[in-house]
Parts: sequence; structure tokens; C-alpha cells
Amino acid sequence: MPVFAISIMAILSLVGATLALGMDSRSGHQVQQAADAAALGGATAFLNTQSPRAQDRLEAARIQAKALAARNSNYELADLVVDAVSEDAFGQHTRLAVELQFEPVNFFSRFTGNATTAPIRRRAVASSTWGFPLCMLALNADRESGLAIKHMARLVADGCIVWSNAAGSESMQFLGGWSKAKSFCATGTADRSHLANVSPLPDQNCNPLPDPLADWTPPRPDTCQPDPDFDPPLSIRRSADRILAGLARESRPSFRRGEDEDEGAGPFGHAGKAAPCDTPAGRSNPHCPANSATGAGLPDFDLLALTDNLLDVLYAMDRRYDLPTEKLTPGTYCGLDIAYGHVEMTPGTYFIKGAPMQVTRKATVTAEGVTLIFTGPGAYLRVSDEARMTLKAPTEGDLAGIAVAERRNTRTNGLPVASRLTGTGKLSIIGLIYLPTQNFFISGSGAGDQSSPLLQIVANRIAIRDTGRLRIDFEPGKTDVPVAIKPARIARLVE
Repeated sequence: MPVFAISIMAILSLVGATLALGMDSRSGHQVQQAADAAALGGATAFLNTQSPRAQDRLEAARIQAKALAARNSNYELADLVVDAVSEDAFGQHTRLAVELQFEPVNFFSRFTGNATTAPIRRRAVASSTWGFPLCMLALNADRESGLAIKHMARLVADGCIVWSNAAGSESMQFLGGWSKAKSFCATGTADRSHLANVSPLPDQNCNPLPDPLADWTPPRPDTCQPDPDFDPPLSIRRSADRILAGLARESRPSFRRGEDEDEGAGPFGHAGKAAPCDTPAGRSNPHCPANSATGAGLPDFDLLALTDNLLDVLYAMDRRYDLPTEKLTPGTYCGLDIAYGHVEMTPGTYFIKGAPMQVTRKATVTAEGVTLIFTGPGAYLRVSDEARMTLKAPTEGDLAGIAVAERRNTRTNGLPVASRLTGTGKLSIIGLIYLPTQNFFISGSGAGDQSSPLLQIVANRIAIRDTGRLRIDFEPGKTDVPVAIKPARIARLVE
């Protein structure tokens, strides 16, 4: 009998120990799950808090992690550590470490000689990256400049990052003017003149950023619709021709290339700004090499800035504000030449095929809910003279957030063309400009002012010169146009 009793007690002790171990194991698993949820929840709160202040997001992360840890009253929060924020060109980063303790009451543990099992402690660590929004990216990976700011140009990109993938010693060129962004990052190195004001100083030798829309397939164009007529009236064109001919007669005899030639000289000596290279009057311009009208192959955009705009006197009689609005419907156009009056582009997708879309003289264009897609060699956007263009991307659909794009087939003779704003006009765009094989260029005193809070530019190369201006106030909450290239927001468990 004593032997039997001892055997029974031994068996019960073994069973109790096994059950105690199983219960402790299950409790440990549950505690780990709770710690993981608390750490990851806090990291997610760091991302989702809208305040731009890192301290506000840290406090939100701490509150959320603590609330999740305390949700199950069986667990005791033993430790909670939320690191301070570290920051680099990509964004702000933090780590959250949560440690929970559980003291289970286990009936079967009495068979092992204890009233309760030992406290169970589990730890989880999550990381969180609140990425800065991308507002400008130069994709060109060659050794020539990706981003260039010259003369008295101004670039303001508050709250977002400016990046150049160019690998050479002039990945970013700041040769004058004033430039400000959340951060500048050059894959190569930055060339900064003492005349340039840059804040903050660019980070150098950064990793290149991949094309964020490399996998995007643009829609296809259809056959071209008839060309709409937005030319000035015949009387105004004849008057301009007489003025141009008179200037040519007065200036041409004294003009010899290489003599008395300066930055302001055009095809008619010192008569003023030259006629554009792609006009009949401009073809005699000695400054116009092949492909200069498209900007293809130009190592620098200075030449293009000198030849892109008409003489002011040639459109002095243009009227803009007192003209009725003409409407343009979506479709495929083999180029668009808007040189007079005011044109409203009704919502939809416009394909510009094999030729540029040009808004010139004093014409104005308004386009809301519109996407422009350039396709075929020689297709690009040009706003020059005193023209104005206001473009807002669609708010929904497959092209939501995309204002200007190309089908990656617009090169001329294998060289990238240049979409640009030159002269004294204005270009206001809400949404994304996506020109991965084109260059984007602002010159003269042209202004890319954004009264809206959303502009993103992805192009082969980007340049601003003269007194040109580009301002981006990146506050997407103030517009209904969605952000096409969203900043990285990543929360994950790391331990």
C-alpha cells in the first residue's frame, strides 16, 4: 500500500509538472503576442500621427503601446522604451521596446513545490520609419548634372526631399540663387558656388533612388483628331510679320557672327529676344543648332532660354482677359499650338503625339481633372512668352494624381527632349509631372508657383536658371488630388 501511494503521488507530480509546463508555455506565447502587438501598435501610431513634429509622434507611439499592453489585466507592463528620433535624408526613424511580465497562478505547480510558477517576461522591439515625401527626383544616372540651379533662380520645396541620381562630381549644381528643401541628396557630389544659398547643405554619395513608377504602363493613344485653331487673328499675325521684317532690315547688315555678339543677341543682332528656333523667322538664327527647338542633346539649357521666346512687341496687341473661353475635349492630338485667347481643357486624358504642346504669346490654358500624356518622338510641353497654364490632375481613376506624363518614347534622335517654362509666363500644376526620359527646365522669370500644396517632379534632368522660380508647399491635406508617389511609411517587428 505505501508503495502504491508513493507511485500515485509520483505519477500525479509528473502529470502536474507536465501540465504546469504546458500552461507556462502557453502563457509565455500569449505574453509574447501581447508584447508584439503593443510594440507594433506603437510603431504604427508613430506613422499615422499627422503632426509634422517628431515629438508629437513619439508621444502618440508611447501612449498607444502602453494602452495595448494594459489591455489584458493579466499582464503587467514591466518596461517600455521609445527611442528618440534619428533622421536622415530618407526620413525619421525610431524604435520601440516593450517588455511585459505575467505572473500566472498554476494549481498544478504545487506538485513541484511552488505556489505559483516563476514570472514570465517577454520583450518585443519594433522599428518605425516616417519617410519624407519626394518632390523632385532627377533620374539621369550619367556623370552630367541631374539638378542645376543657376543665376538668381529660386527653388523652395518645403517639407519634402530633392534627389539626384547623377553619379558625377556635379550631381547637383548650385551656381547661384536660393534653394531650400527638407533635404537634398546627391548620388554623386554637389558643386556649390559661394554665390548660392542652399539650406540644408546637400548630402552626398547617397544611394540612387529607383524610378518610383518604373512598372507603370501608360495608356495608349488613338488616332489624331483634327488640329484645333488657336492662332492669333490674321490681322495681328500680319502686323507681327511687318514688325519682324523691319527689325531684320535694320539689324542684319551690322550683324556678323562672332562680332558684337552677347547673351542678348538673337538672329537680328541686338534687336531683342530671338524668334524661337522652330519658327520660320528663327530658322536663320545662327544660335540654333539642329534639335534646339526640342532641347534634344543640349548639354546646358542656356541656349534654349535665349531662343525660345518671341520679341515682346510681336504680341503687344494680343488680348487675353476679354476673350470668350474656347473648350477643348479629351482625345489624341498630333501636337497642340495654343497661341491666342483662353482655352479650357475639359476633364479627361489628352494624348500629345509626335509633336509638342505649346502655349505661347499671351494665351492662357485652364485644365482641371486633366492628364497630359506625351507620346512619340518630339512630344513635349512648352509654356513660353507671357503664357499661363493651370493644370490640376484627376482626383480619381487610374490616372488619379498624375498631371503630366510620357510614354518613355519621346526622345528625338535618341536624345532627351526638354519640357519647359521660359519667358515670363506661369505654370501651376497640382499633381505629378512624370517625364523619366525628358528634361524639365524653367528659365527667364517664369514662375512655377504653387498656390496648391502638391507638386512632384520626376524627370531625367531638372534645371532652373535666370530669375525662374519653383515653389512647392507640400501639404497634401489641403487638396483633393491624391499623392501619386507616396512617402515610405514602414512599421515592422525587428525583435
